[in-house]
Amino acid sequence: MSQMLEQYPVINGREIHVRAWNPEGGETVICWHGLARNGIDFMALGEDLAAKGYRVLVPDTLGRGLSEWAQDPAKEYNYANYVDLAVKLMDFYCCDRAHWVGTSMGGIIGMLLASNPTHESRISSLILNDVGPEVPADALKRIVNYVKTPMTFRRYSEIYQYLQTLYHPFGSHTTEQWQTMIGASVRRLDNGAYTTHYDPRILDAYSETSPPMNLWRQFGKLKQPLMLMHGLHSDVLTKDIVKHMREAQPTMSVNYYLGCGHAPNLFFKSYRHDVTHFIDLHPIIGMQEEQRDAG
Repeated sequence: MSQMLEQYPVINGREIHVRAWNPEGGETVICWHGLARNGIDFMALGEDLAAKGYRVLVPDTLGRGLSEWAQDPAKEYNYANYVDLAVKLMDFYCCDRAHWVGTSMGGIIGMLLASNPTHESRISSLILNDVGPEVPADALKRIVNYVKTPMTFRRYSEIYQYLQTLYHPFGSHTTEQWQTMIGASVRRLDNGAYTTHYDPRILDAYSETSPPMNLWRQFGKLKQPLMLMHGLHSDVLTKDIVKHMREAQPTMSVNYYLGCGHAPNLFFKSYRHDVTHFIDLHPIIGMQEEQRDAG
């Protein structure tokens, strides 16, 4: 098993928690989690990729997990700032190009980076885990409702059961997988109660009058090798959205997953194999020559 380091670079004046495997070498893979999740979701994938020689960087987004919280939530918790943080995180790690694996929100950040003329060359391949250029209104409302009003519980067993129910669409888990994921998803409050491990203000910039997300123009501009992971019971990535994505990007690889909704959980070995296989098939252009020259 490759060693994983937990690092805390300061980006834009905010301390960002990063799990890093093979921090000194190999092609880089950046894994970015969903809206109210954190980097624990990529622990098993990080180990798999590191064993193949990849450098793997898994940040907790600002306000999630062990990263610092925003001082001005309405201005800092938005995609423009997340993209800027991602670019500067790559700069911090001297990473010119990387494979990007993004779940939900992390996939949206990846799309924005990969379609931006200034940054597109830095994304070598893009894997979107159960997210597309738009999010249906009903799914968005469901997510906003539980994120904006985090529950509190007196006992760990109570929040454990609550999160098991909330994350049931991810698919079935072993007891060890549940313990790993949920253990990193809760925190104590000052009064001793438990709640979820993110800043309850991460949606301060959102309102019901905000225009719906529409990234179809950006998605159509993507030039990188693309892979889409689709939980067949997902309410975030519907079959119609997948159909339109395939029409917009005919060469995109699509993997379908039975028995799960939003979003397929990368604790599952077969799901991780799909990701590592796709990355193996699309080496970063020029990286192998650079490594040979360095040798």
